[in-house]
Parts: sequence; C-alpha cells; structure tokens
Amino acid sequence: MTTGYVTLPIPGGIAPDGSGTVNIAATPEVMISSGTQTTNSPKVTRIWLLMDPTTDEAWMWSFTLPGDYASGGTIRATFSTKGTSANGITLKGAAAIQVTGTTDSDAAVFDTVVTANGTPSTTQGIQTQITLALTMTNAAANRPCVLMLGRDPDNASDTNANDLCLQEATFEYTTT
Repeated sequence: MTTGYVTLPIPGGIAPDGSGTVNIAATPEVMISSGTQTTNSPKVTRIWLLMDPTTDEAWMWSFTLPGDYASGGTIRATFSTKGTSANGITLKGAAAIQVTGTTDSDAAVFDTVVTANGTPSTTQGIQTQITLALTMTNAAANRPCVLMLGRDPDNASDTNANDLCLQEATFEYTTT
C-alpha cells in the first residue's frame, strides 16, 4: 500500500451556486509574477482561488475515486495570503460519496465537515500547506465523489484579515 494522489485543478472544478447558506464561490484570479522575465519567455502566470476573510467561500471538485482506492482521504491545500499577517487561517472540507445504484445524485449531501488550521508566511506569496483528513463514508474504488474545500472565517482560529490565495490542492488516499 502506498499513497495515491488526485490533482484538484485550480480553478477547475465547480463553484457553489450561491443559494442557501455558505454557498458562496471562491473567486478565480489571475496572478502575474512580479519577477523579471527571462529572455524569450513570458511572465509566469497562474490562476488561484481567492477566499475572503469575512465570508465563508468554497470550491468543489467532482471525480470518480481511482480504481486503486483502498481507504483514507486527505485534502492537501497549498495557499498564501494577500498580506503579511501571521494570524491563523482555518480551512474546512468535506466529501460526498455516491453509492452507484442506491444514491440519488441530485439529493447528495456532504459528510461531516472537518476543519484544520494553518499559519501563513509573513512574506506575501510564500506558500503554506494545510491538510484536512476527511470523513469518507461509503468511499470505495470507482465511486463518484465530490470534494468541498473552503475557508471558515467565522471559526475562532481564523483571525487573518487577508484574502487566502488557494494555489494548489490534491486529494491523497491509501492505495490497494
């Protein structure tokens, strides 16, 4: 058994639709490097997802659990902030697993929402990682899965007044 990985593309995935409570989508933003470009190359440009310091915002990814999925489920999120505060950040995540043939996919709900805290670098743009160990009820190889990752700014541990910039995310699991 080893660790398997599913890349959760940024901004790929699905934005929450804005209905109900805490269904606000993170905002995709184009980041252009401030570094001096090298000869005959463009400036480094990438997209990240901004998550507000005062409003719960999230993003979702839908995929089929890999055929070698055995157990577990962790989201590894790589982020920075748009500021230099070392105050804490709280992320939240959850999974929804569809048991094919028995689960009505248009009535799916997320399992237990888990949170994890991290402290960003005081240098703007330096990346930090947070891992969230998910509750994965009914998870099995080749089952449809939706993951949610968001910022939880109303958590007492999230005291950072800057936007979070989600740069990368992976889903990690134990293989067969």
